[in-house]
Amino acid sequence: MTSRPGTDGGEALISEFLRTSREMIAAQRDVLLGYLGAVPAAPEPVPAEPAEEPDVVVAAPKRYLMREFDLADSVPVDEELAGLRFAVVGEGQVAELLTARLAGYGAETELVQGAPRQGADGVFHLSPSFPDDFALYQAVLAGGPRWLIANGPADGARGFFRTVAREYPDTVARVVEQPPESTVDDQVEALLAELSAGDWEPVVVRRDGARRGLRLTEEGLDPLGGTDAGPAGDGTAEAEALGLDSDSVVLLVGGARGITARLATTLASASRCRVELFGRTAVPIDGEEPGIATATTTEELRAALSGGGLTEPAEVERVLRIVEAEREVRGTLRRIGDLGSPVRYHSVDVLDAEAVHRAVKEIHAEHGRIDGIVYAAGAVEDELIAAKDPASFDRVFVTKVEGASTLLAAVGELPEAPKFAVLFGSIAATLGNRGQSGYAAANDALEALGHRWSTVYGRRGLTVHWGPWAPTGAGDPMAAPDLMRDYARRGIELIDPEEGTLSLLRELAWGDEGLTAVTYAASGW
Repeated sequence: MTSRPGTDGGEALISEFLRTSREMIAAQRDVLLGYLGAVPAAPEPVPAEPAEEPDVVVAAPKRYLMREFDLADSVPVDEELAGLRFAVVGEGQVAELLTARLAGYGAETELVQGAPRQGADGVFHLSPSFPDDFALYQAVLAGGPRWLIANGPADGARGFFRTVAREYPDTVARVVEQPPESTVDDQVEALLAELSAGDWEPVVVRRDGARRGLRLTEEGLDPLGGTDAGPAGDGTAEAEALGLDSDSVVLLVGGARGITARLATTLASASRCRVELFGRTAVPIDGEEPGIATATTTEELRAALSGGGLTEPAEVERVLRIVEAEREVRGTLRRIGDLGSPVRYHSVDVLDAEAVHRAVKEIHAEHGRIDGIVYAAGAVEDELIAAKDPASFDRVFVTKVEGASTLLAAVGELPEAPKFAVLFGSIAATLGNRGQSGYAAANDALEALGHRWSTVYGRRGLTVHWGPWAPTGAGDPMAAPDLMRDYARRGIELIDPEEGTLSLLRELAWGDEGLTAVTYAASGW
C-alpha cells in the first residue's frame, strides 16, 4: 500500500472554532546511564527568554470553488487480494455480486447487515446514511482496516470521509460517488478498482467511466464583483442589485450575536431593509435587575451575581453567560434600529418545527413578503471519532441539517419563495478537520440540502463554507485569548468580519446564479 503524502499545513488552516491543546513530551533517560544504574544529575535551570507571541492576522477572505480533476484509473489484481479479509455491509444485488467477486480474487469475505467482525483488511459499506451510521463507522475504524470504502453519493459523506482521512492516516477512507445511471456491474467494478488505487483521495467521483477527485481552487469574482462593495464600500450597490430596499424583509436564523449579528447590521446599513431574527436566547422585555444592570464588565457582573445570592461558581458562570448573551442581543437590536432598519427578535428553537413554521407564517402575514433568508444556526461538539459519543454526533448533525430543512420547508410553503436562501457552512466540510466529524458531515449535508432547494424552487440557494472569523465582540467564543494565540502561532489568518459580510453580498449580487456552494477563507493552503 502506498504511504499517505505529507501534510502541507492545510489541516492547521481549516480549523473553525478549534479548541487548543498542548502536547506533552516526556523526557527519555540516557540509555547508557540506565544500563549502569546511574541517574543523571538534574541540569542547572537556565532562565528561558520569553518567546515573542506573533500577532493574529485579520484579512479579507479569499474565494474558493470546488473543482474536479483527473485521477489515475486502477484495476484490482488477483494476487493483491488473495488471503485478505473483507466485509461487505449491505444487501441487494450490488452486495451479492461484490462479495462473489472478492471471493473470486481469493479473499475471505463476509456479507453482513451491521458492524462486521473486527480484523477485516477492508470494509465496503453500500448504503451510507448520516447521522445513523456513525456508530457503525466508529466500530469499523476501531478495527484498523486498510480500506474503508462507501458506495455513494450520500448527504454528509464527503465531509465525514475527509475527516476520517485526517484522523486515520493509515486507512484509505473513501466515498465513491456513482452516477445514477450506473448498473450493478458498473458499481461493483468501480468499488473494486479503489483497492489498487495509488492515491488517498477521500472523495472519488465516477463520471463517464473515469475517476475524478475534488479540490478547492482559488477563483475570484469577475471584475465587477471584485471591486469595493458600492461607492463607499458599504454594500449599497450589492443591495440594489439584489433588489433589497426599505420595503424588503430578510430573515436571519442563528441568533442576534456573532457573525449573524454582523451580517444583519451590514444589511441594515446597505438597504434599510426590515430585519427579522430567530435565536434561542430568550431576551427579557423589561431588561435587567437593578443589581446587575450597573455591572459593565465581566468581572463586575461576576461579582454582582456572587453578591446577589448565587453561591456556586458553576451557577454564577451559567447565569453570567446568559446575561452577556442577552446584552449582546439587545445591543444588536439597538445597532440595527439606529441604522434605520425595523428589527424584531423572535425566540425560536430551530428544532421546534411547529414554532418555526408558525413564526415564518406570521412574518409573511404581517409584511406580505420574505425576500431572503440566512441560516447560520449550528452546534459544535469537537471530539475525535474514536472517543465521540454517537449521541453527540447526532446533536451536531441534526441541529445544522434538520434546522435548515425545517426553515426551507417553511418558506417553501409561502405563496412566493424568497429570492435567495443562504446557508452558513464550514470549511471543515470541504477539507475535513480532526475532531469535527459530525460538524464536517453536517455542513456537507447542508450543501446538498441547499442545492436541492434551489433546484426545486428555481431560486438562489447558496451554501457558504466559511473559514475561521476574527472575533465580532467581547462575548464571541473566537475572542478567547488561548484560541487567538493558537491561531497566531499556526499562521492562520482570520476573516475580517466587515470584509466577510461584504464578500457575501458581492457573491449574491455578482456571483454565478447557478453556483450553489462557495468557500471563503482568509488563509490559503
